[in-house]
Amino acid sequence: MRSFPRAARRRALAGGLAALVIVGLTVPLADAEDHGSTHAQKKHALEQKQKHVHQRTKHAAADLDDSSAELRKADAALASARTRLSHARAHLATTNSRLSTARAADAALRRQLAEKKAELAQAKADLADGQSDVDHQRDTLRDQALESFGEGDPELQQLSALMGAGSLEDLTRQKAYGDAVSGTQDNALQRLEAAQAVLVVRKQQVQDATDAVASKEAEAAQKVAEVKALRHEAILARNAVLELVGTRRSAAATAARVKKRDERELARLRRREAQIRKQILALAAKAANRHVSSTGGMFAPPVSNTYITSPYGWREHPIYHYWGLHDGDDLHAPCGTPERAIDTGKVISTYYSSVWGNRLYLDLGKINGHSYTAIYNHISRYRAHVGQVVGRGDTLAYAGTTGWSTACHLHFTILKDGTAVDPAPLIGF
Repeated sequence: MRSFPRAARRRALAGGLAALVIVGLTVPLADAEDHGSTHAQKKHALEQKQKHVHQRTKHAAADLDDSSAELRKADAALASARTRLSHARAHLATTNSRLSTARAADAALRRQLAEKKAELAQAKADLADGQSDVDHQRDTLRDQALESFGEGDPELQQLSALMGAGSLEDLTRQKAYGDAVSGTQDNALQRLEAAQAVLVVRKQQVQDATDAVASKEAEAAQKVAEVKALRHEAILARNAVLELVGTRRSAAATAARVKKRDERELARLRRREAQIRKQILALAAKAANRHVSSTGGMFAPPVSNTYITSPYGWREHPIYHYWGLHDGDDLHAPCGTPERAIDTGKVISTYYSSVWGNRLYLDLGKINGHSYTAIYNHISRYRAHVGQVVGRGDTLAYAGTTGWSTACHLHFTILKDGTAVDPAPLIGF
């Protein structure tokens, strides 16, 4: 009745594949022992067994019954809320990390900007000193020039002094004085040129420092905008997390409430089945026993052109998470497909269950000392009625998707002495 998670389905698939390997290994051994069988018969038997295993493994994942549609919806909503909350928390963590990195980068840029501004201030101060030095050298050179012009040209003065010298000593003294005056002017000019060269360098330093400050200010402004945007994003992400926490709690409460309701319905169904089991055992006590040489394939398939979509077996329920028995075979049966009696028997019960939908119990009597009962589930419409005796192959009902079902199919169960057994061997699957 239940569908189960992919892990269980993979285990079923792996088990089916293992069975296929075993079939491949054991059949040749059996062939060696069975000298009366022809090669064609052996091949046919192997192909049939391979087909059987293939059908069971291929459709093992197609479980159709699990729980009520409302619980499936609530569980899906809870799973979605959990996923979205997980993503929202991851987004918040990423945003906070980016915000922290941006804030650290912003602080570093502020420090660099302060350093560049200090460098600019120093460059401006150095430029002012350089300008002052140039101005001073210009003033010095101008004063010397004015003084020279006031006293006459140094070379003319030297010539005049040479012509008017009274002695060789006077001539030598006058010449040295003129050279000193001329050399002083040359030195002043050189100092001015040097100061102007320094001034050019300091102007460039001021320009470079100004450009550096402007660049850091632009980076800092961009980083401030980034920090602001990330702070806003972090607030939105935090609010989304808080909202999704509430959504998850609400979804969890809804799923828990619906789950309890489903569990109550299952409990009611188990009580109803227990009553029918008593009825089956009472009938078996009075029934005549018939003997068959082999129970393998002793019953006809309940629907034609079918295959198993979910086999009988133990597995974990995807929502309830308990290890439970899938107590029959889910058989491919499109809506309206005739569901037939697998053998001669008597209809002993028909009723509606919100779990199984419309159900039909067919008592098959006692065979080899054991009572057998076939159960048809999710019926869309009955054709047989309680108390009716039917023959093998007679139509009992039509396939549907009533109850906890997600698509038209037949969930088929066989009870042996009131306990569910694997139907596949009994109907030759």
